[in-house]
Amino acid sequence: MSIALAAMVGVAATLLTPTAAQAAYYGSETNYAQPSGGPTGSYYCNTWHPYVTVCFRPEGDDIWVLDKRADGHSAVGEWRLGMNGTTYRTGSCVSQLGTGYWGFCNKDFTENLQFVYNGARYEAARLVDRNAAELAYS
Repeated sequence: MSIALAAMVGVAATLLTPTAAQAAYYGSETNYAQPSGGPTGSYYCNTWHPYVTVCFRPEGDDIWVLDKRADGHSAVGEWRLGMNGTTYRTGSCVSQLGTGYWGFCNKDFTENLQFVYNGARYEAARLVDRNAAELAYS
């Protein structure tokens, strides 16, 4: 009986062990964008990715993401919050709303820290590409 139990435990452990790296969005926080009419108020946009626009409004810590190309990829706003070379929080605002639709993520960030953000595209939570140019707001 103990041999059969040991064999079952071994099979279960083998089945539950991941064989490939888990796909994940950038950072430790992932939010899925809600439909939105686009940025309002005073905001800043990173438009350097040819297929993704990401906007940030400091008052309210709001992030908008626009998917500009019908390619089956999710448009993602990647962000990092820190100061003097130390990163405190990282994450992604993921829009799966489709081409031409703005998505919105509302965050709550600590004030007086630097917010750095850029646009990226993902397929099934795997990075396809990201723009090399990041924008920073302090």
